[in-house]
Amino acid sequence: MKIINKKGQGIVEMALVLPIFIIVVIGIFDFGRALHCWSSLNFQCVQAARAATKRIHPLVARSVFSTVTHPSISEVQIAFWRHQSPMMPYDSYSNIAFSGVGDNSESVEVRASFIMSLYTPILGGLVGGESKDGAITIRAAASERKE
Repeated sequence: MKIINKKGQGIVEMALVLPIFIIVVIGIFDFGRALHCWSSLNFQCVQAARAATKRIHPLVARSVFSTVTHPSISEVQIAFWRHQSPMMPYDSYSNIAFSGVGDNSESVEVRASFIMSLYTPILGGLVGGESKDGAITIRAAASERKE
């Protein structure tokens, strides 16, 4: 009966499994970041829409929707940026739109996009990243009726 020497078996198994394990762990981290960025972006849109729908003077001109009765677009933008997450840099935002703010419409819609670069570019291609560098675009919108 011969005994086979298996001293290198653990190193070979680790060399095969470790890259997959690291990609899975970093993928979980990227998923958590994406969920945080979507939640924060959605919260920013909701808070900006709420700020835009509040009537300046609740008892004056209840059926009128104008720049005098509701906040201006600069006040809505301040409300949007007040709730920005520290994990989301300002220059990664795109397509921020405030429709219905400062006009006679009865509702307000706030839309925004955030471009998040993943730590694992391989996963960006798997989940449908629009760019070749592994970045994904996160979009959020909120719509509310004016008071």
